[in-house]
Amino acid sequence: MSNHQAIRKCLGAGLIGAVLLVIPCSVALAQVSPEVAEHGYAETIFVNGKIVSMDDYSASATAGTVYQAVAVKGEKIIKLGTSAEVRVLEGPDTQILDLKGRTLIPGIIEPHSHIYGGAIQHLDRFGFKYPPDGIIVSMQADRDLEKTQAILRETIQEAVKTVDPGQWVVLRVEGHPEAPQEANFWGWTRRLTNKDTLDLWSSENPLLVRPGPRGWINSKALEMLNEFLPGYSASIQETMHGDVINEDIAGIGWVGSQEMSVIDWEIFLEQLPPNILAQSLKLVSEDFAALGVSTFSSRIQFPKIMTGYATLTGLGQMPIRFAGHYEIHRMPTDPQQTRQIYRRTGVLQGIGDDYFWFDGVASERWDSIYPESCTGPDTVAPPNIKAREVCPVEGELPWDTLQNAAAAGWRLAGVHICGSEAARAYFKMIDNAREVNGWSMEDVRSMRLTGEHCNVIGKQPDIIQGLKDYGVYLSCGANYLHDVREWIKDYGPQIEDFLLPFNTYIESGVKLVGQHYGASSRRHGTQRFQPPFYQQWLAVSRKYDGEVWQPDERIDRVHAMKMFTSWASEYVLREDRLGSLEEGKLADFMVMDRDYFTIAVDDILKIRPLMTMVGGRMIVLQQSLASDFGVDAVGPAYTFSDDDVEHIGKTRAEIAAKFMGN
Repeated sequence: MSNHQAIRKCLGAGLIGAVLLVIPCSVALAQVSPEVAEHGYAETIFVNGKIVSMDDYSASATAGTVYQAVAVKGEKIIKLGTSAEVRVLEGPDTQILDLKGRTLIPGIIEPHSHIYGGAIQHLDRFGFKYPPDGIIVSMQADRDLEKTQAILRETIQEAVKTVDPGQWVVLRVEGHPEAPQEANFWGWTRRLTNKDTLDLWSSENPLLVRPGPRGWINSKALEMLNEFLPGYSASIQETMHGDVINEDIAGIGWVGSQEMSVIDWEIFLEQLPPNILAQSLKLVSEDFAALGVSTFSSRIQFPKIMTGYATLTGLGQMPIRFAGHYEIHRMPTDPQQTRQIYRRTGVLQGIGDDYFWFDGVASERWDSIYPESCTGPDTVAPPNIKAREVCPVEGELPWDTLQNAAAAGWRLAGVHICGSEAARAYFKMIDNAREVNGWSMEDVRSMRLTGEHCNVIGKQPDIIQGLKDYGVYLSCGANYLHDVREWIKDYGPQIEDFLLPFNTYIESGVKLVGQHYGASSRRHGTQRFQPPFYQQWLAVSRKYDGEVWQPDERIDRVHAMKMFTSWASEYVLREDRLGSLEEGKLADFMVMDRDYFTIAVDDILKIRPLMTMVGGRMIVLQQSLASDFGVDAVGPAYTFSDDDVEHIGKTRAEIAAKFMGN
């Protein structure tokens, strides 16, 4: 019997069995390192790399300890050190993988992206037609509103000829290449169409028109929604702030992202078997793993999404981890029932395992992104601009629902706080709940409340102090610099000081994490997609539309990475297990083809993730690295090229010329 074999038998044997070994365990174990004696041999060891631990959780620009090698057994890291130090854990069956100097970091934690939305695009691979009873058609908007309305009419009239009465028609309105956001803006401002007009073109078919986050339905669709979700019309009147704008929301057929999504997830997918949905979610999760994502956080607003992830978790097939914010109150129903829902469910945060857990209650409808963000008296603008602001009001459905949830003990996470006055309203709402329960401010800070987007929260002293006093984690996407031209057009130069002051937040001690890592975006035509490290690059460069915006608010690239690793692990309430490379933590890694920490800033856009490991399992391994390792590739291929990112940072005119030329 070899010494390795004897040691392996000792480590796996019971006390009685160990005594019967030919070579006594005491002798065999005396010849191995303490780590082997404690853990057994490693299953996988990565050597000769630049392994950046990100274990410095402070606001310093220090990434933490840098190692050469890391050893993994089961789901966990068991050793970090030099290659020689870590190889003491090598056994006869250990897989040794040579990084050849490549950089390895913790897996990316994406704090705010609705990754599951892409699952719908995979359904056809399982033979499921989407929508199952109807069609989807597309049109391109014109620069002129009236011409766009004419195209809309013709497209709908032609579409209804191809379906039977009662079948759905979904019309997607794509922006014009020279002004991609205009059709979207017409949706936000209720200018493109209305229910009565749509009824003229489609009276027998339920119709949904989608120019962006706001759209329209016709009477047939409204009828079906009220039948499927009793109380729908009353609910949408409150959630779409009908009392504020003094319009009958159901009457004009105006719908928001939630109402459009409920059609997607609950009506169109009503008969979808849970196993098929689970496999679609698995595929889209693997797509994000190819970008280096090992954990993401998002709201769960529909039962179907819950069912899909519960099924996938039950099968033990979750490729990446999911921290879910419950948002079931977004299912349109009786508003009075909605206000009380989280007092009746019991507090579920913390339930789950390391792959799928609840971490709070969310609300997308506390505040809104451009052009509706609530700055209140902090800004001066023409009446028509200020009238667009959607500000939280005590007594309204979003306010009451969140206040009741907080008073019941739920952590509030994933709440859209986009403007300065909306932040103050959030603090007041928490104070109301605090008064009910007699909480101290330390009790509030321990809940780790969050606010999302923070487009124009700004850096006024009372806002900064409030964020610190209440311990609010801000999940901010640097890509909201895409709105800078529109904000300035509407509010003038005064608004610039409100736009994403990242450096001020970090220096002031505000908790800051990222969002929208690797997410697709054609919203303003500035990019057809985002390469994996786009958010970090934009936070570091502040370069958009051919200019550098507020250079004083640029942050160090280490800070930008902490927003998606160590700091983000605190956001998802798992800093003891995720976010940094430390012995005993879960083995969630990403290997990249260039060194993020030393390359030129603009080259950050060209980084390609080569491997993503989650809990010691290789979820994605690109062919180039697999060949070096001498193993087979795993998971979906990375598809971006250096040419794909050439346009980023250029002016809109340059971008439009490039893509119109294509």
